Amino acid sequence: MSEPQDRGRADDGSVPPWDPARSGDQPSGGWQSPTGPTPPPAAAPRTPPPAGDPWGFGGPVPSPRPGIVPLRPLALGELLDGAFQYIRAHPKVVLGVSAVVAVVTTLIQAPFQAIYGQSLEAFVGPAGTTPDLARLSGVIGGASALLGASAVVGLLANTVLTGLLVVVLSRSVLGAPVDARECWNAARPRLPGLLGVVVLVALVSLLAFVVVLLPAGVAYLAGATTLAAGLLVLGMLVGAVATLVVSVLLALAAPAYVLEGTGVVAALGRSRHLVTGRFWPILGTLLLTYVIVLIIAGIVGVPFTGGAAAVAGAMGTSPYAFVPLLISSIGSVIGTALTSPFQAGVTGLLYIDQRMRREGFDIELQRAAHGLT
Repeated sequence: MSEPQDRGRADDGSVPPWDPARSGDQPSGGWQSPTGPTPPPAAAPRTPPPAGDPWGFGGPVPSPRPGIVPLRPLALGELLDGAFQYIRAHPKVVLGVSAVVAVVTTLIQAPFQAIYGQSLEAFVGPAGTTPDLARLSGVIGGASALLGASAVVGLLANTVLTGLLVVVLSRSVLGAPVDARECWNAARPRLPGLLGVVVLVALVSLLAFVVVLLPAGVAYLAGATTLAAGLLVLGMLVGAVATLVVSVLLALAAPAYVLEGTGVVAALGRSRHLVTGRFWPILGTLLLTYVIVLIIAGIVGVPFTGGAAAVAGAMGTSPYAFVPLLISSIGSVIGTALTSPFQAGVTGLLYIDQRMRREGFDIELQRAAHGLT
């Protein structure tokens, strides 16, 4: 379904993520009145008000929850729980898509990783020996190839995965059924522009870091090396903070672009607007999510990394040989398939939460869930 008041059905026939017109296809389950139909006044039993409700008005009415989260501004625990719940609700679609993307990414990156590992071993040599400086260029070349391939492949994979998972998440919030083919049809028209959003966010974040290093470069060119060194250290600290601030301000650009149908540049402005005034809570949520992802990836990856090292030692081969590299790659695929959906889920729910807080979007979602638009 397309997002209420933001998007309609795409001109090319693709199915938008949130489309209230399709609400009749959804199950009517979800939120119901907490007390059921009101009986006629004459038949209504006279009961004393419950404890904590001295006026007898029935107490606070629970927020409607047709899907994975209640339709109201979310607490931190509800954000994190919702990111897990949409995975549990649709494991075949979410984990299946993540696993396919992770496998393709690993297959492309593995040859570059093996080349880099072999060049590094040739440079270092046996234990206790001096590194062969003549092979340093090979190490640099292998590292450059690995970093370049990882950046390009990771960028493409992250774009596809984010587009698909945001669509799944948006439907999970409304309790709508999720079909892999329909989600692909909904996300596909937005993927090229989403790639532009991801690239632009990366470039703006990089620019925020580089700009503050310019004074150090000017001082170095002027021959003031001591001043340049001091400015370099200060610039790196300030640049790290500036990059963090920019990254948080633009963190919601991807879900805004996919779900609202805005332009690439407009999506960045939309994210900045939603984050402004809630910077610190969003920063804390993103940092906590990153820590959780690192812990999960470490728990999953350590056994495979240790197993790869043990196999390499038993076979007397390099850790970058085929069998050890295959074992470690399997661990990487499993870790990525488990953590990427969670991270994308938190980001998507942050976007929805900010709209509910600032724009009363929960009312629109309730109408979409009940087919009242």
